[in-house]
Amino acid sequence: MNAGFYAKLKWLRKPAPPPESDNRQAEVENKPGWFYPQRAEALLATPLRQRLMKIIWQRTSMPSSLFNELYDVPIARFAELVQQLPASEYHHHAYPGGLLDHSLEVMAFAAKLRQRHLLPTGAAPEDQAREAEAWTAGVLYAALLHDLGKIVADIEMTTDDNEPWYPWTGPPEKPYRLKYRRPRDYQLHPVAGAFLVARVLPDAALNWLAQFPALYAAFLYCISGHSDRAGVMGVLVQEADRASVAQFMGARADSVLDNPQPSLAKQMLTALCELVLTRYKLNNPHSGSDGWLTEDALWLISKTTADNVRAWLLQQGVTGVPDNNLRLFDEMQAHGLIIPTPEGKAIWSCDIKADGGWTPGSPLTLLQLSPSRIWRDVENRPAAFAGQVTVVSVLGGATDKDDIDVAMQVSEVQPVPESDPLAELAFSLFAPAKAVNPVYEAECVTGAACLPPMADAMKTEVPAQSTTTEITSPTSEHSPRSAVGEDFFRWLREGLQARSIAVNDAKSPVHRVDGRTFLMSPGIFKLYVQSTSGKTGEEWRQVQRGFQKLGNHYRGDDGINIFTCEVKGPRKTRQVKGYLLDNHDELFSETVPEDNPYLSVMDSDNDISS
Repeated sequence: MNAGFYAKLKWLRKPAPPPESDNRQAEVENKPGWFYPQRAEALLATPLRQRLMKIIWQRTSMPSSLFNELYDVPIARFAELVQQLPASEYHHHAYPGGLLDHSLEVMAFAAKLRQRHLLPTGAAPEDQAREAEAWTAGVLYAALLHDLGKIVADIEMTTDDNEPWYPWTGPPEKPYRLKYRRPRDYQLHPVAGAFLVARVLPDAALNWLAQFPALYAAFLYCISGHSDRAGVMGVLVQEADRASVAQFMGARADSVLDNPQPSLAKQMLTALCELVLTRYKLNNPHSGSDGWLTEDALWLISKTTADNVRAWLLQQGVTGVPDNNLRLFDEMQAHGLIIPTPEGKAIWSCDIKADGGWTPGSPLTLLQLSPSRIWRDVENRPAAFAGQVTVVSVLGGATDKDDIDVAMQVSEVQPVPESDPLAELAFSLFAPAKAVNPVYEAECVTGAACLPPMADAMKTEVPAQSTTTEITSPTSEHSPRSAVGEDFFRWLREGLQARSIAVNDAKSPVHRVDGRTFLMSPGIFKLYVQSTSGKTGEEWRQVQRGFQKLGNHYRGDDGINIFTCEVKGPRKTRQVKGYLLDNHDELFSETVPEDNPYLSVMDSDNDISS
């Protein structure tokens, strides 16, 4: 690298530290929902962020001194600007500090993807060599900034003296709390991010990028929301973003990077089109309609549509699908697939009345879509509903208890323990760089409680189980209860043989241990229900009951059904519960996977057989 190039990078300045903390800090630390401003050194000192910084440095393949000049300053400025803000309200990285974690992850993934391309595309080799470092910086800067606009468009921050904080004034200097705007315009994200770029990138960095017209144009398009015009840079940032989200949701990031797929928004739109055009009954003058098409809107039953969209996405192998209706609606709304209420909510409460006088008798919770989303040509639309769809009132967006439980303010969410991301790295043989694994707890199929230690100590009461729920399976519209177990086992076998159900993978509910196949409970049964019906309620209990009645699982000498496995990570050990299966020849068509070295079977639990 020549001296002239290096001289252009002499813009290193230490970020101005916020005022020294006063005696209010102790009060804020003990006050739920409030945060105290921190310096970049403290914000970036967590094990996860230090590891991500190291990965970014290794993938840029440059001396540490040059890396400090190119990236340390922008990252420090970004950290002090976003502080402890989350990356989303309900979806991915929705915890204090999530935006910083997510942005560093996207930088790390973008650096990996950048290595696969010679940029600028089609340029002479000598030009590519001359501009290589600048294009790398442009891609990584765009990755760092891709969600910055959320702190303007989505979030309102208030200081402890009841004054609003605005990001363009610089890092917050007083204790603050936050809330999400209602309503909010998701299209403002990239616009607002471009507005704040000078708060993160030093002038000299922007001056440097501006020396390369093609790079500069791609960078400006990318940070202002025109990824379709940003060329390779736009694709790299989008793929890196998708990998970070998928990894947070439990998928393998490396497979996401190696197998690009359409965005989740496009997949959801495809699912909606598939449902409306081929499966749904519209404008039924009597009961049994899935939706109603008026002159200016398409109204779909909210929970039915959410369940069906989720099932379709999972059946197509789409990763990162929200397992909660509220989060799924939030994702649809974020990409403009559904029309929000005036208050910014996803759910509309409407009365339906057909010309013949039929009415469902009570308001229905509906999603509103633009008909042009489904039918591009007006001539292809069905006839409009011969009746009325009347908005009655606006709901908060939650349609069942599961949704209500997660509809909490971000200020109520406790920070993720610092040790969690790294402690789970060794969970599987193929764990991604950051794996956040759920805690699976076995549930009894007889009505007795298989309680975790804390719940057992507190004598937590377990609600009675429903015995009337039906499951929609891949093989029958309404399986009788006696066949649910067989349908589940068939789905499990086909999924393992087609490798659509991962084994020994991070967040997978299927592992190999002690020469047997271990099915985490209730995770594997919940996955079955979501994949076949899209439902997220208690339907999995009937599936578990049906599976246990088959008797295909291994039973201990004393009749034990549920076994406990110990998961040993580098710094943390925990327990998971589930079933053991011996019949691996029937489950796996070819090579049987090796045992997961991080799992071991512990002493069996108390007998819970039915």
